[in-house]
Amino acid sequence: RVGLPLVMHYYEQLPLWHTFFNELGFEVVISEESTRNTYYKGQHTIPSDTVCYPAKLAHGHIESLLERDVDFIFYPCMSYNVDEGISDNHYNCPVVAYYPELLKANNIKLNDDNFIHPYLDLNRRKHVVDVMKSVLAKYNVKKKAVEDALDKAFEAMDKYMQDIITESERVIKTARSKGKKIIVLAGRPYHIDPEINHGIHQLVTSLGMAVVTEDSIAHLGKVPKLNVLNQWTYHARLYKAAQYVITQPDMQMVQLVSFGCGIDSITTDEVRLILEGAGKLYTQLKIDEINNLGAAKIRLRSLVAAIDG
Repeated sequence: RVGLPLVMHYYEQLPLWHTFFNELGFEVVISEESTRNTYYKGQHTIPSDTVCYPAKLAHGHIESLLERDVDFIFYPCMSYNVDEGISDNHYNCPVVAYYPELLKANNIKLNDDNFIHPYLDLNRRKHVVDVMKSVLAKYNVKKKAVEDALDKAFEAMDKYMQDIITESERVIKTARSKGKKIIVLAGRPYHIDPEINHGIHQLVTSLGMAVVTEDSIAHLGKVPKLNVLNQWTYHARLYKAAQYVITQPDMQMVQLVSFGCGIDSITTDEVRLILEGAGKLYTQLKIDEINNLGAAKIRLRSLVAAIDG
């Protein structure tokens, strides 16, 4: 039984790793869906209150998996995200990349047997095969089986990403047939965690607008002229999505920002420049621990009024 915590990069890579371990014959156990109690469950192992809420929640997800008696938790460290060929580089942010190290260092229940967190670069298939064969050696997993499982895993992730695009196309087509405005909720994959976004997408639709995510339309945009080094995969999508939004008269972008995210101090300025430079409105919503959406509702109603005005 292998435990996969539903946090951070797993919100995008879960189809890959779930398929990978299933193909090798492991039973995959996913941690619970985030709630405020998930946060409280792991609060005693959080070393700093300044880190973003998505990272704080990871501590509770580890406790959740330990409670479910898995044989080991798998949570790799990954400096790089998958190279999508749209940026100067393709890093994960330091918190996404290396948080497993911090989790292990701050939880006395974790050890080398029940917490496997190898360093992986998914862009180097041979490297991934060698590392995974090594870390799973005690389960007698053969190299050929790892290679075959990895092929199926990447197919699953590609299908998942295509499914997101297909659903976005359906939403956009339906919205346009009904004359609705479309809001691109832009952030990072783990912002779909209900304990992080607190239902902001439902708030938008309650105001009569349709919602799609930035990763579902980024492929339609171009990399705009930027004032910063474009080296983070998630944020490269953000810039491309913003560039596409300025070409669509019925679209506006709302950027979701986590408290404590240092990189967003850069991305917010760039997205604002892209949007406002083309006459679009820039709306930023800070989310995470704040579960009172009163301020967000005011911002979104102001956006609607500005669009209609």
